[in-house]
Amino acid sequence: MPIHSTAIIDKSAQLAPDVSVGAYSIIEAGVKIGAGTSIGHHCVIAGPTEIGEKNRISNFCSFGAPPQDLGYKGDPTKLVIGNENFFGDYVQLSRGTTKNPDQTTRIGNNSFLMAYCHVGHDCVLGDRIIAANAVQLAGHVRVEDKVVFGGTVAIHQFCRVGKMAMISGGSVTSLDIPPYCRVGGWGCAVFGLNLIGLERNGVSKEQIKRVRAAYKVLFRSDVPYEKALTQLETEFKDCEQAVHWVKFFRESDRGVVRERENK
Repeated sequence: MPIHSTAIIDKSAQLAPDVSVGAYSIIEAGVKIGAGTSIGHHCVIAGPTEIGEKNRISNFCSFGAPPQDLGYKGDPTKLVIGNENFFGDYVQLSRGTTKNPDQTTRIGNNSFLMAYCHVGHDCVLGDRIIAANAVQLAGHVRVEDKVVFGGTVAIHQFCRVGKMAMISGGSVTSLDIPPYCRVGGWGCAVFGLNLIGLERNGVSKEQIKRVRAAYKVLFRSDVPYEKALTQLETEFKDCEQAVHWVKFFRESDRGVVRERENK
């Protein structure tokens, strides 16, 4: 049967007819779940939470619980999840807080979050993100599309992770992680371009040459930081990735990690 006899579902919850719910799972009031979504056993989904279509939610997950924030006073903030995501066992997704004007934690589409991942309150995740076991995202973290996290990565609150970045397992950062780069270690120093990610996402060889050239200006030249950004603006207008770097760096509040100096 799509819904196990031991599952507890609030009468006001809205589930598409083909949603499956495993044994001993609890779905509370204010929850909406789209067609084709499956929920494992012993899950708790609290509202207000909206879950899209064709998501796979494994066992012992907790979605939409009150945010782990000392200032939270019980306001009806939200969790919104897109379509065709996978969530491994024990994944925990918090609702938003009133500190965020949107008051919503958002997960995009086609992402793959493995066991024990935590997405804190007010986080915004894009599409096609892969997070290995036990990735920990503190509150207000923003992750752009196509990012790959190794296991047990910890991201400080209010940080941003740029598009197509690749973060090695066990890394920790309190600064923004730039797009299209490989980073790792304590502080997440940059270790070069994510060339595999660029190639897999259809960036041509000629365009990758331009990205390499822009990377050298931004990360390996001796010119001052602001001058390097200005150089990218004027000399690399044809390079989508360079344009993105300029925007990402200029919008950073916490600062962006750079290459570690060799000594």
